[in-house]
Amino acid sequence: MSDATTAFDPTHWTPIIEGAFFARLRETTDRPVEELVRDRLAAVDTRFAPLVANPMDAANARFTALAVAAYDVLKPGHGPTAAAAIVEDCLNSPLRADILAGTRGMLDHAGDAFTALVDASRDRERSYFGPSFHFERPLDDQQTYILDVRRCLFHELLVAAGRAHLQPILCRFDLNWADAIDPARHHLRFVRPVTYATGPTCRMLFTREEPSS
Repeated sequence: MSDATTAFDPTHWTPIIEGAFFARLRETTDRPVEELVRDRLAAVDTRFAPLVANPMDAANARFTALAVAAYDVLKPGHGPTAAAAIVEDCLNSPLRADILAGTRGMLDHAGDAFTALVDASRDRERSYFGPSFHFERPLDDQQTYILDVRRCLFHELLVAAGRAHLQPILCRFDLNWADAIDPARHHLRFVRPVTYATGPTCRMLFTREEPSS
């Protein structure tokens, strides 16, 4: 994440996520499953094409398509619960340790961890998600940053595919960085009281944590 041009660029990160996804899938299933998922992925990409407006969208749509395609292939043989669990593992587990370490290192070395994380969030809003997401900021000061996601391309894609029940899997990818926050160490707290997995919007709250005496 030292390269500023790729730190928050989905066209850089989605291929990495995809490679890790299929590596994990090969560890947990047989080779014909990977081939079937790749075939299904092409069909899902075509279905998503009308919702794609720019390269960021294409990369984020591909991330969503991975979950949809793998679930569709795995569900007949494993059942919906087990299929979702395999998709969850393949999407969220392989890069978790590296993302946690990178985020923790950023926060540990920041002069002001709250400001560093909010700045990173702002960068991602602009350069990772872009205009196909809509963000509102009902509170934005030196103590608290509240970010409301009023439009989410991931959610729109899942709805278009009839796979909205996979939303929690995609939403949990954020825990790979959020779980690196140690309020006692970094003097900040991150809370996500609602996401599109449970409600009509997504709210993220970043707030300073007063150091204990």
